Formats: sequence, C-alpha cells, structure tokens
Amino acid sequence: MSGQPAKGATSEQVLDGVRRRHARRRRARRALVWAGRIGVAVGAVVVWDLVSGTLVRPFFISSPQAVAARLLDWFGSADFWFHARFTLTSTALGFLSGATLAVLLAWPLALRRVAYRVVEPYFLIAYSIPAVALGPVFILWFGIGLAPKIVLAAYFVFFVVFINTVEGIRQVPQGLLDVTRVMGGARWATMRSVLLPGALPYVLAALRVTLPAAMIGAVVGEFIASNRGIGYLTRAAAGRYQTAGVIAGTIVLAAIVLLLSMSLRPLSRVLRWRPEVRLRGDDVV
Repeated sequence: MSGQPAKGATSEQVLDGVRRRHARRRRARRALVWAGRIGVAVGAVVVWDLVSGTLVRPFFISSPQAVAARLLDWFGSADFWFHARFTLTSTALGFLSGATLAVLLAWPLALRRVAYRVVEPYFLIAYSIPAVALGPVFILWFGIGLAPKIVLAAYFVFFVVFINTVEGIRQVPQGLLDVTRVMGGARWATMRSVLLPGALPYVLAALRVTLPAAMIGAVVGEFIASNRGIGYLTRAAAGRYQTAGVIAGTIVLAAIVLLLSMSLRPLSRVLRWRPEVRLRGDDVV
C-alpha cells in the first residue's frame, strides 16, 4: 500500500519518509490557507462592488474603484509617505518605550511578592482608565507634535506587557528555583537560565498582541489633534465627507498593522527550545 514502509527498509529510511509526508502535508495545508484567505478577500470586494450603488448609496460606502483610485493617488504622492513616516515613527517609539518600561518594572516587582501586592491595585486602576480619555490630557501636556502620540502608544502597550511579564515570572515553579539555589546557582544565573526562559513565552505573546495596539494609540492621538499622520489624513477626509478617503485610510492602517504583526512572527522561533507535546490525531497548521 502507498505510504507504507517497504520491506527491509531501515529505521532511518522510514523516518525520512515520514518526515517527507509531513512536509508535503504542511505545504498543502499552507497553500489551502492562503487560497482561502485570497478567496475571502476577493469575495468581499466583489460583494462590496455589487452592493455599492445598488443597495447602498456610494456616498456611505464608496466603491472599490474609487478607493483604489484614492490609494493609487496617495501612493504616488510624497505627502502621503511623509504622513505614513510620522505614524510609523510614533508607533515604533511608543511600542519600544512602553514594552521596555513594562519589562523593567515587572521584573523586580514580580520577584518581590509583597511589593507587588502593595502596588498591584494602583496598576489595575491605571489600566482601567480608557486610554482614549487620556488622549486630550496628553495633548494638553505635550502639544500636538510627536510626543503625545508616543505616550498614547506606550500607554496602550505598557499594561499588557507588564501584566504578562509578571505572570510569566510567577508561573516558574518554586521547586525549580529552590533546586537551582541548592545546586549553587547565583542570582543572575538563576534569572538567565530559569526565570527568563519561563517568562519569555508570556512576554513574546504580549509583544505580538500590543504591536497593533501601539498603532491604535498613535492613530487615536492623530484623530484627536494632529496635523500629520495617516490618522490625520483619514480625519481630514471624513471632515470633507470623502468616504473613499476614509476607507482608503482604514485599509492602509489595517495593512500596516498586519505587516507589523507578521514581522513579529519569527520571534516564535525563540520558543523552539520548549518540548512540543502532541496527541495522536492532532493537526498542526
């Protein structure tokens, strides 16, 4: 039968055949996933084109042709790339500053449980405040330049990374820490060899989640008060009732968020040191 090991085959040959079959299946699944994604996108555009002008007036949802024309006009303009650079700069600086500050604060607090229990309610209170409500305050403090957008982006990032880092450190088994100390492990060696690998999956998961959130924070600041950025272009188009410009701005922001999220996917390779447990019949894409 096809797929069955041949008689007299060595264990290495059998294993090599199994690996090749799994590789073919992974490629087939990957191709199927991409075909499905493209099909969904094409179907959505087709439905949008059919609905625009027939069931809904183009004033409310525009049309794919008008949005595509606006995107082509933007991409050919140096002014658009100036605004895009402003948004990306505030997003990147806010993400880096918020994530760095969160890890630096979470690490010592997670190791001192009493100190963390003292400050935990205040972090939760600060986290419960809607970041959008703080936007006007930050703009009042820092003006309408780059600074308030960075602060807002960092605010969106900080608490998620902080909470995940603390949780990751606290999930390291106490018995493992005790064994490390009994074996003579120094503080820095314990942090590097035990605590950091244990907390790393939580930190990386938080980074992947908060990268789009940093973009949201920067764009919120541009919507509230700004004269630069993609959020400003979208708000200006909405103020002139240009639906095509609003949808084009939304598509650009969504595409940037998607690309940023995909750029962090290689970080998952760091986790390959962890043993992977699968049950018989499990299908991993």
